Amino acid sequence: MTAHRFGAPSAAWRAGLRALFALALTCWLARIVHAAGAPSLDDALARAFPGARIEKRSLALSATDVKAVEARARARCEPRLLIAYVAWRGDTLAGAAWTDRRVIRTREAVLLLSVAPDTSISRVDVIAFFEPPEYLPASRWLGLFAGRGSHKPLTPQRPVPDIAGATLSSRAVNESARLALAWYELLLAPALAAHTRDAASPRPTGGERP
Repeated sequence: MTAHRFGAPSAAWRAGLRALFALALTCWLARIVHAAGAPSLDDALARAFPGARIEKRSLALSATDVKAVEARARARCEPRLLIAYVAWRGDTLAGAAWTDRRVIRTREAVLLLSVAPDTSISRVDVIAFFEPPEYLPASRWLGLFAGRGSHKPLTPQRPVPDIAGATLSSRAVNESARLALAWYELLLAPALAAHTRDAASPRPTGGERP
């Protein structure tokens, strides 16, 4: 009886597999290149708040918090746990920053959005971007967000104008900026105020019972 060999790959099949592997490797390397061109989180925080001390604060969002944020920002709030990077110079609040991860077209971007104590955007940085580079927002355009917020409203009706040829990127950054303002105003500012009140409350002396 003649033995039959099953599963032996043909030359064409092996060549196709090599081509597929090369394509996957190219895409993976492209992702690394796009990410490597962006500043790290620490670098971006140092640029946003030079010389400041950064304190990390965790904020858990209730269902009520999420509804309030979405109503204020007019954008979907995906996170249920936020990390605020609160910047201090001595005992003076210098501002706070948030990261926001979102899909632009089919791939992710990570933004760092810095908010000033007066509840206005002070800076927007891209710290990871896996879309093709032509969709990456330019630093000059990102600079248009500075000062938008309490005194110069940022709304769906009054956004920072879209980048020509990168409408989805523009809309994503506008949404992230509105979310950052809402997170700051509705969640972080009240938490910091409550902490300040608690710290200022008189403590019982040794001879008093609480």
